[in-house]
Amino acid sequence: MADLDGKRLIRIGMLGCGVVGAGLAKLIAKHRPDFHRNGFDLRLTRVAVRDTRKRRDCDLAGVEVTTDVMAVAGASDVDLLVEVMGGADLAVRAGCTALARGVPLVSANKAGLARCLPQYIEAARQGSAAIGFESAAAAHIPIIEVLERSLACEEISLIKGVINGSTNYILTFMERAGCEYEEALADAAAKGFTEADPRLDVEGIDAAEKLSLLALKTFGAYFHPDRIHTEGITRITQADIRLALSLDHRIKLVAAARRAGDSLSLRVSPALIHRGELLADVDSEFNAIILEGPSFNQLTFLGKGAGQLPTASAVLNDIVRIVRNPGAGSLPGFARAGAESLKLAGTDSLALCYFLRMGIKEGADRAVLSALGKQGLPILSHSAVDHNGSRFLGVITDIVEESRILSLLPEVGRLPGVAGTPVFIRLDKDNYRDIVEREQSAYFGASLQRQSGAGV
Repeated sequence: MADLDGKRLIRIGMLGCGVVGAGLAKLIAKHRPDFHRNGFDLRLTRVAVRDTRKRRDCDLAGVEVTTDVMAVAGASDVDLLVEVMGGADLAVRAGCTALARGVPLVSANKAGLARCLPQYIEAARQGSAAIGFESAAAAHIPIIEVLERSLACEEISLIKGVINGSTNYILTFMERAGCEYEEALADAAAKGFTEADPRLDVEGIDAAEKLSLLALKTFGAYFHPDRIHTEGITRITQADIRLALSLDHRIKLVAAARRAGDSLSLRVSPALIHRGELLADVDSEFNAIILEGPSFNQLTFLGKGAGQLPTASAVLNDIVRIVRNPGAGSLPGFARAGAESLKLAGTDSLALCYFLRMGIKEGADRAVLSALGKQGLPILSHSAVDHNGSRFLGVITDIVEESRILSLLPEVGRLPGVAGTPVFIRLDKDNYRDIVEREQSAYFGASLQRQSGAGV
């Protein structure tokens, strides 16, 4: 670190200069007057890229551009390292190298952080260096800062949200365009909304990596992303979208971490969300995160979860926070009592409401519903749609153990009038009955009594 005209000069090395890196370079130039008013300056001195001949969407005049990542991480004229290259190999080695020699790290690399977290923490301990990773969790939503500072001593029971903008865009496109998943994915990829490998988005991997980081900050316990129950959106069809809408729901990819005693449930999966709930209104590349706790009931955060400037701005804010307060790192963070005893709960212990979609023969609606009731499946609501020459029935169950749902699916597929094994999707609300009774009361009065049987 050097002095420049009475101001602290922080020399920045950056790994990667793609969309986010170029955005950061632009923001540094734009906010230089603000830095000066606060007694410091930021200067980009070194950048590592794959191809030095590629044109960049930013001004890199006076910056040493190289392909040697480790040279930037170990350079003596780098006071703070920014990592926006991604990956869980070279990027992790470079970040840990900088940390171990006392250089703070700001990273947008959720995969590297979530999968190699112990290495980062140990390197930061060795070098007494700070780590900032706000941009890795939810882009421009400042959730890490909130969890680290504003809610450090809150007894949070649940953190959940829509935290992958790519899948949210795809599901929104399917709904609005009336198309199937493959067409929506192609549109998202053409617009640059997906990762270079779209499977990271559509199979829920990106969301699981983010959830690993969010659970760490919320509950103090670290679980590798591979241990998180993860499902993507590849099996969602237009029939699912239309049935959900007819039942007054929308489908979103939801990541959720819930604590109950010494048990922590972590899962990423598609979910039906009632249109009266806030998450149902989160469209396209937007993200939303909801926290629940006894002292504040519920807090909601909404913002863009992807894009050049939202992510670059989160990176810059982490840089400024560390510059103004050198000890303001986010790892390992505020230690929470009992975190080491938390155990990961399996999905076999789940008891939720479920949506079942099944193909049925024409005119078989009532017979199938009656047969489902005889199978002991408690149904709260149902709807049927015709799509591409086929008829589909969708039902929402009352609370049932997931293990029972899974055991019933083959039997339901063999019922007269049913074509093929049904597909199930969890509901976001643990107890959908509350919504049903609230809506019925609004129409028929608070004295309405629920009737037993298939359907409402």
